[in-house]
Amino acid sequence: MPGSGRPFAGFSRRRTLTLVFAILGLAALGLVFATDRPAGSAARHVLVISVDGMGSSSYTHPPAGVRIPNIRRLMERGSFADAVEGVYPTVTYPSHTTLVTGRMPFEHGIYTNLASRQAGKNSEDWFWFADAIKSPTLWDEARAQHLTTASVAWPVTVGAHIDWDVPEIWDPAKGEVPDALYVARHMDVTTALEVGMALGLPPRGSEDDENRVRLASYFLTKHRPNLTLVHLEGLDLAEHATGPGSKRSLAILGREDFHIGELLAALKEAGLESTTDVFVVSDHGFLSIVRDIQPNVLLVKAGLLTADFAGNITGGKIATVSNGGSFFIYWPEGTDFSAEVRAALKPITDQGLAYAVLDQENLKRMGADPHARLALDAPDGAEFTELATGPLVKPLTAREGTHGFLPSRPGLQSAFIAYGPDVQSGVDLGLIQMTEIAPTILRAMGIQDPTFGDLPPLEAIFKPEHQDVLASRPVRAPASGR
Repeated sequence: MPGSGRPFAGFSRRRTLTLVFAILGLAALGLVFATDRPAGSAARHVLVISVDGMGSSSYTHPPAGVRIPNIRRLMERGSFADAVEGVYPTVTYPSHTTLVTGRMPFEHGIYTNLASRQAGKNSEDWFWFADAIKSPTLWDEARAQHLTTASVAWPVTVGAHIDWDVPEIWDPAKGEVPDALYVARHMDVTTALEVGMALGLPPRGSEDDENRVRLASYFLTKHRPNLTLVHLEGLDLAEHATGPGSKRSLAILGREDFHIGELLAALKEAGLESTTDVFVVSDHGFLSIVRDIQPNVLLVKAGLLTADFAGNITGGKIATVSNGGSFFIYWPEGTDFSAEVRAALKPITDQGLAYAVLDQENLKRMGADPHARLALDAPDGAEFTELATGPLVKPLTAREGTHGFLPSRPGLQSAFIAYGPDVQSGVDLGLIQMTEIAPTILRAMGIQDPTFGDLPPLEAIFKPEHQDVLASRPVRAPASGR
């Protein structure tokens, strides 16, 4: 109010912050645009677009009435996989980290979406920060070769060594809602100022993926990075809310295709069309669900966990993480609660409420979280939740969707399409492993590192002349790990 003595009194929060951005931006204009960053090489560029939740059947057998001309064109003129078998659990953060490391979760360290393994502590924190990644990434490899990188909303990139990085992060107190100002607090200051000056704050009520594409298009046209990573999430949100194959989900799939077209147009505007290999990938598919299963209800009843009246876990002898289609259980080193946990969960196994029960050795063989002692995989039509109140099984009022199940289950397979000047057309790879994708992207970047990833690159997609050029280059020194 007037006379309060506070700066910008009477201004709305948005107008105040916009003005602050403008003042800081003008003051730092020279710093932002003269910052000492390497210019993008004209030789080779790679654009990686992740469409969160897009199963491979979306393009191999597109539903009737769905228009995805850009995805189909890239597929038909490039190389593709019929299906990609992912990692366990089939959730966003472990999968996206495998997509940039070529390693399984037990190696790269991003085991699930949620970062906490202590009952009742920081239960809403995700693996946002790049220093949690234990394996070299594509951006580490690029940096070692003096190549430039950009990333928009790619998971686990807060604080990453990326030249222009707009990470995915949100205020855990508010939940998964877009908040450009909160994201800016976790960005490199020069990038935040540059983006604020060039694009301003996202328009009120605008689509989040639309804003992500605006940012990525800006980086492509302004800085021409050698590697650009973009994460689109709209399809995943729609499939969670209404299930895979719903009218809303199919409409959003078409919208994501439109966004891919916008990114391809940005490449053309930047003059990069003839030097850029484009990869369209995803992290997981989806299954429909009609009921929730709440294992924590049983674990609280057995005295292994404690909860408040709302059903939120407050502590306990063990810890649990719900991944939708799976449920991981932990207890401290030096203790053994296996018998107590299995006894508590007996109603689940007796009633056929688990597709599979996996012990620690099985999980390690799958490359999953090495600290998890036990995992439940949900049956068809069901998901596991973290709440510890109410009935063990709760029917949903409408069909929804989820993922997190075993990657081998039908419907969970993810996507891989490659297109560009170095990529052959008409190559159908069949079924591939997600760990093959990052080494393939690295090869498209022109980098040879035989120590990168668990599996070699998909050589079959590259034109012979590209393979010859790479074969004539010396093998690069591997990027150092974290």
